[in-house]
Parts: sequence; C-alpha cells; structure tokens
Amino acid sequence: MTTSQPIQFRGTRDADDLPSFAQHLELDASVAAEATADGLRVIEVAAVVLIGLLVCPPLAVLTFLLVVPALVVGLVVGFVVAVLSTPYLLFQHFRGHDSGHLTLLGHRLHTAGRALIDAAPHRIVADVRKASAGR
Repeated sequence: MTTSQPIQFRGTRDADDLPSFAQHLELDASVAAEATADGLRVIEVAAVVLIGLLVCPPLAVLTFLLVVPALVVGLVVGFVVAVLSTPYLLFQHFRGHDSGHLTLLGHRLHTAGRALIDAAPHRIVADVRKASAGR
C-alpha cells in the first residue's frame, strides 16, 4: 500500500506544517457547515415524523368511525335482502317457467324460417312465373 504523503507522528511536526489562521478558520467553517446541514436534516426528519403522527392517527380514527360502520351496515343490509329474497326466488324456481314465452319464441322462429324460405331465389322465380302466367 502506498500513500501520497509520508506518515508523520503527532509529536514530529515541522513548523511549516502547521495550518495558518485562515486555513484553521476555513476548516472550522466547513465543520460548522456540515454540523448545521446535519442538524437541519434532523429537523426535517423530525417534522415529517411529527406530521405523520399528527395526520395518521386521526385518519385511523376516522376510518374506524366511518368506514367500518359503513361496511357493517352494508353486510347487514345484504344479509337481510338475501334472507327476504330467498323464498321468492325458490318459489319462482320450483313453480316452473312460464310456457307463454316458449310458445311465442316458437311462433316467431317459424315465421322467420318461412320468410327465409320464401326469399329463396327459386321461390321468387316461381312466384314471378305464376304471376305472369295468370295475365
């Protein structure tokens, strides 16, 4: 391992190695600036923690006082609706389907099928021949 400066022990300083007054002030100013910056950082972190402690507990209380009761009321209302609608749904299920809808569907499908057959090209030609033969 190599060093850029020779190693000196504390008691063996030369007179010209001592820092001047300006260098001493500059060193003290840089240490004070670092201490001030660290102190401001501590104050910023403390402010964020304080705001977090002031904001979060009221939000937790607000959540507990508003959201939880709303969820409970929603669950209770849903349960009551399910209990009251179950007999009606069971009755409709076991009573059977209304056959009127099926009859109407069959009639409409028959009519649509008949219209498709009547629109076939050979039927149109046959109808035209029949109409022109009757003249």
